[in-house]
Amino acid sequence: MDSNFIPGIYNWCDRWCERCSFTSRCRVYEKTENTSNSEPEEFWENLSQCFQETIDLLKNTAEEFGINLDEIEEEIPLEEEEEEEYKVGEEALYQVTNSYLKTARAWLESDSFKAFISKLEEKGELGLITISEAEDKVIALSEAVEVIHWYLFFIHVKSSRALKEKQEDFWDEYPESEKSYNGTAKITKIAIERSMQAWIHLLNQMQEDQDRIVEILALLEKSRKLLEKEFPNLDQFIRPGFDEE
Repeated sequence: MDSNFIPGIYNWCDRWCERCSFTSRCRVYEKTENTSNSEPEEFWENLSQCFQETIDLLKNTAEEFGINLDEIEEEIPLEEEEEEEYKVGEEALYQVTNSYLKTARAWLESDSFKAFISKLEEKGELGLITISEAEDKVIALSEAVEVIHWYLFFIHVKSSRALKEKQEDFWDEYPESEKSYNGTAKITKIAIERSMQAWIHLLNQMQEDQDRIVEILALLEKSRKLLEKEFPNLDQFIRPGFDEE
């Protein structure tokens, strides 16, 4: 057995090989066509800021728009079979992640982003900003949208999976660091936080769309809080490779 490979690392990743630092140690990646994954650490470093700064900025902006981040609105009715499957607290997590999926998807499918990019390019052509400045902004914004797109369905699908795994008696005897649902919840939390940082980048640039973007961010923050409430020990789960020194 090749000791270079990390056993099971592919079970706890986000499947974004192009942005992963562990492709050389992943058997699943070895069996797929190699895609570009140059400098993934730099990509995430450029996207992220201190997450507490993200939360603080969101809170301040949400207050300006009269949005209560602590209020969970149960606005999406579940189907009958779903009502039987999820408990009250779990329902809220299912609903809010589903609401994020629908709301964010609607924004992404609108003309808002394309229109903003066109305005940036026009400003460069008119000399209101330099061409290089316009290009840099377009690249940074496009990368943020790429992150949002990647995790758009991932968050709802994985949080729902974690809820279902939690209902299985199979994991009762395992320590928190090995319970599968904690691992699934942990990668969901990572996806939520990365998505929030990407949306914050859009929020800082797209002034005309701030009201819509802050509503989307509020759904993500509510999703994060509900996830931590349902899976209080998720951070104890040790993902092979990712969480090991």
